[in-house]
Amino acid sequence: MLRLILKQTNWSVLGAVFGFAVGFFIKIYLVNKVGLLSYGSYVIGQTMASTFDTFLAIGIPYVIIRYIPSFLEKNKRKAMSLAAFSLKYSLIIGSLFSILVFFLSDEIATVIYRKDGISFILSLMALYIPLSLYMGMITALYRAVLKVKEIIIYGTILSVSVRAILTFIIFQFTSDISYFIFIELFTQILTLSILTLNFHRKEFSLNQTVDLKLSEESSLLNYGKQMFLNSVIMFLGGQSLAFLISIYLPSDQVGAYGILITFANLTVFLLVNLNRIFAPAISKLYNDNKIDELNELYKKTTFIVNVITVPFAVLLMLFSSEVLSLYGEEMKNYNFYLIILMLGSIISLSAGSSGTIMVMAGLERKNLKLQFTKALLTIGLAIILIPIYSFNAVVFLYIGFMIFLNLFQLIYIYRNIRINPFSTNLLYVYLLASPVIVYSLLNTKQFQLLDFFIIPIGFMTLYLILLKKPILEIVKFMR
Repeated sequence: MLRLILKQTNWSVLGAVFGFAVGFFIKIYLVNKVGLLSYGSYVIGQTMASTFDTFLAIGIPYVIIRYIPSFLEKNKRKAMSLAAFSLKYSLIIGSLFSILVFFLSDEIATVIYRKDGISFILSLMALYIPLSLYMGMITALYRAVLKVKEIIIYGTILSVSVRAILTFIIFQFTSDISYFIFIELFTQILTLSILTLNFHRKEFSLNQTVDLKLSEESSLLNYGKQMFLNSVIMFLGGQSLAFLISIYLPSDQVGAYGILITFANLTVFLLVNLNRIFAPAISKLYNDNKIDELNELYKKTTFIVNVITVPFAVLLMLFSSEVLSLYGEEMKNYNFYLIILMLGSIISLSAGSSGTIMVMAGLERKNLKLQFTKALLTIGLAIILIPIYSFNAVVFLYIGFMIFLNLFQLIYIYRNIRINPFSTNLLYVYLLASPVIVYSLLNTKQFQLLDFFIIPIGFMTLYLILLKKPILEIVKFMR
């Protein structure tokens, strides 16, 4: 089963790596062109759009993934009707809210965000709302018919490439961040057009008249309500801090936070993509009462994620000042924060797929309570502490509650299922990484050009030699 999980993850990982790599360099280029202040204004607008999308989606993407496969087997017309309803809903509701935000952008800027000069950015980002909402629906349709490759090719590789090329060309002649929003709008429209036409041509018609009688689909409605509640709580637990930051902190610090979180997310991109494939395996093993096999799979997948991710994370900690300087000298002031964020992310990574385990192994209600508790504490403490301690409060709230959530997830999992992610091989990974982590926290010297080659090569060579046996086992599984 481990081999199957790894092979099925390949396309998702490929897309994630490509998207991050290209996005990393484009973000460096963009921030150097427009400045941290303008980039922060863009991040504020992006946070606003994603907040609206979370609430407007009302759990429909989850309903699509859950019900479209069974509808296709039993009643294809019903599947087509659900798909048509979802896409039309996203365009109509998304457009209505886009118009509302467009005309209220001045009030939103001054009353909610309490910032001058971001009104125009907010009005432009309002146009992104229906497109982003539609993307969630069409992506869910592809996932429902198990077409992951198409999502990666069109939704990631194509869109990221077009965005990167246009950004590089256009920002040769301007430093106005609004042009980047126009680039994103164009890229999104192009991507959605291709995804829609491809699905319509190869899977089933999306021009179906909506004749789905929701009043007669009680299970569908109940599931949608439950998933909507889940998504709102997950949003509050995961994104409420970003929203509050955009209100309480000046735009340049919002931009800096956006850059730092990009690096923190680097530690979980493999885990996120693995979870998409790991989830059904967890459910099957748990329902078949194969707890020992589930325990072994949990340990192996956690080790795989850590053995690949941790060395890159600790090297990023080591060269944090030099990496941040790529975004401009101003970002060097956030060097310590990046080290702390990466350290917290590495600690969190040791929990592996704890959240997915809880959701797929009968502990979803307990997980929801944990997420709700995290959301309430995050919002409450953020409102109190950010005005007093500014960026310090932001970083330590982010790290503190991430570790808090993982810790209690592990406790619940062990108490109820008697499994855990820890293994001897995982311990070796952290023992090897520890000296570099400690040195990163204590180091004050500037690295020379040669150090960027000698240190990574030396560390990775030692790392591969000492973990040769378990790494070779992974390679065999992936063949």
